[in-house]
Amino acid sequence: MKYYPYLRGKQFDLLAVNSLIQARRWSPKIQPIIEPVRDSATLQKTIELFTQEQLTGFLITNPKVGTAKLFDQRRFDWDLKPESSLKQGEIVTKENPFVGEIYVFNEHSPREADKLARIQSSALTLLPDQGRFRILDVPNKIFLREAFQTKKNVANYAEKVDDFYSDEHLYKSSNPQGFSDYTIEGRRYFDKGGPSRAIALHITYFDAYLNLRVKHFVSDSNESAKDQSQKFFEALAKLAEWYFRNQDQLLLTLGLEELLGYQETKKFPGLGSIKKWSLAHHFELIGAYLEQGDHWQRGWN
Repeated sequence: MKYYPYLRGKQFDLLAVNSLIQARRWSPKIQPIIEPVRDSATLQKTIELFTQEQLTGFLITNPKVGTAKLFDQRRFDWDLKPESSLKQGEIVTKENPFVGEIYVFNEHSPREADKLARIQSSALTLLPDQGRFRILDVPNKIFLREAFQTKKNVANYAEKVDDFYSDEHLYKSSNPQGFSDYTIEGRRYFDKGGPSRAIALHITYFDAYLNLRVKHFVSDSNESAKDQSQKFFEALAKLAEWYFRNQDQLLLTLGLEELLGYQETKKFPGLGSIKKWSLAHHFELIGAYLEQGDHWQRGWN
C-alpha cells in the first residue's frame, strides 16, 4: 500500500520532506503529490533530492493556487527532466493536455465522458472522496480525503484535544492503489504568516487498534498575539508530558525529537520550523507503518 499526501509545496512542507530524505527516514511507499505554490529554491532542491535518491512522487504542472502559476519565467529551475524520478501530474481542467501520470480532479474539473476517455489506462486518478466522483469511469482511483479536522481559530483545538484522523491504511482491499489526504494541513490553502493568538502542535499517533489519531497541544496565554515564544513553550510542555508518559507506545521520530529538544535549548524556532517538524513526524510515522506493519515501533533503527 502507498500513501499519496497532497502538498501545496510551501517552503516548510518541502523542508519536512527534504529533512527526512536526507536523514534516511523517508519511506519510498510515500509518494507525495506536490502542487507548487511559489517559485523557490526549496522546490528545486526537493526535485533534485527525489531524483538523486530515485524516489517517486508527482509534480503538478498546472498549479491553481499560490503565485507559481502567475509567472512564465522562473528564477529557479523546477521543470521535470527526463531523468527525474518525480512524475508529471495535472489538475483536470478544460484545457489540460492529458500527458501526465496522475490526474487530480476537483469541483471545477470536467466530467464528460470524452474528456475522461483521454486519460491513459496506466495513469493514476486522484478524486475527491464524494459520490459524484466515485462513480466516474477512470482508471486506478485514489480518493483524496480531508482527514484533519481544521478549526477556524487555533485556540479552538483546545476544546477537543484528541481527534480521529484516519484508518485508510488498514483497508488495503478497498484502497488497492493506496490512500491520500491533505496531511495535518487541511484542504484550505492559505499562505499568510504572522503572530498568532494561540500556538498548537498537531501530533499524529497510532492508538491500540492502529487507527491514526491526532493530538492537539495548545498554548494557554491566548488573549493576544504577544510573546510567541511563551505560547510555544506552553504547548511544548504539554507535548513533552504526554510523550514521556506514553513513550512505550510511541515512536520517537526525527520530528518529535527535534520538537522535544527545544525544551532543552529553550530556543523558540519560529512557526515555520514548528510546522516542519510536526509534518516530518507525521510522514515518518506513516512511513514506519507502511514499511513495518504491526511492528511500526521499530521505526528506522
